[in-house]
Amino acid sequence: MIKLVAFDWNGTIFSNTAAIYKSNKGNFKLLKLKEPTYNQFLKHYDVPVKKFYLAIGANEEEFDKKAKQIAQTFHIDYERRISKIRSRAFAKTLLDYLSKNTIRSVIFSNHIIESIKKQVKRLKMEKYFAGIIANSELTAALKGRCKKEKLKSYMDSRKFLPNETMIIGDTVEEIEIGKQLGVTSVAITHGNCATVRLKAAKPDYLISSLKEVIGIIKTLNN
Repeated sequence: MIKLVAFDWNGTIFSNTAAIYKSNKGNFKLLKLKEPTYNQFLKHYDVPVKKFYLAIGANEEEFDKKAKQIAQTFHIDYERRISKIRSRAFAKTLLDYLSKNTIRSVIFSNHIIESIKKQVKRLKMEKYFAGIIANSELTAALKGRCKKEKLKSYMDSRKFLPNETMIIGDTVEEIEIGKQLGVTSVAITHGNCATVRLKAAKPDYLISSLKEVIGIIKTLNN
C-alpha cells in the first residue's frame, strides 16, 4: 500500500532539462572544456555534478578550486531561464489523484530549497506537497549526494515504511536510492538522463509520462 510518494524536482516535476544544459555552458567556458552536445550531456550528467564535469574532461584540481564560482555561474544563469518553465505534462493530474486518495507527496531534491519553493509557488502547486527536502548550500550538489539520507530521515520521523513509499525521478540516482532503501522506484524518461542509462539501472517501473503512475499505484494498492 503506497502512502508516500517522493518526487525528484528537476526533470521530474519541473520541465527544466534544457535550462540545466544551457545554464552549464558558462562553466564549460570557465573550465576551457569543449561544449558537450545535448546527447552527451544526457549520457554523463550526474550528481555530484563534479562527476559530470570530470567525465567530460575537467581537471579535478581546477574544478575544486573554482567550485564556488562554478555554482554561482550556473545558478545565476539558471534562475534567469526558468521564470516561465512549466511543470511536466500530467504533473498536476497525478498530484490531484494522490491528494484525493490521501497519499502524501513530498519533493526531495539536490537543488536549492528556496529556488524550488519559488517555482512551486509560481506554478500554484504548494497545496500538493507536504514538504520539500532539499539543499540550502549553493555548492552542495557539486560535492556530493544527500537525498537518500534526508528521505530516510523523513520516512523514519513520519513512520513511513519502505513498502509504503514510492520515489519518482529522472536519473539513476533515484533508482539507486530506491534499491538502497527498499522502496518502489519509478524512473521517468525525457529528463536529465539518457533512457539507456535508466534501463541499465533497472528501476521497478520505467515510464515516459507521469500519468502512468496512477495506474501503477492503483495496481499496488489494490
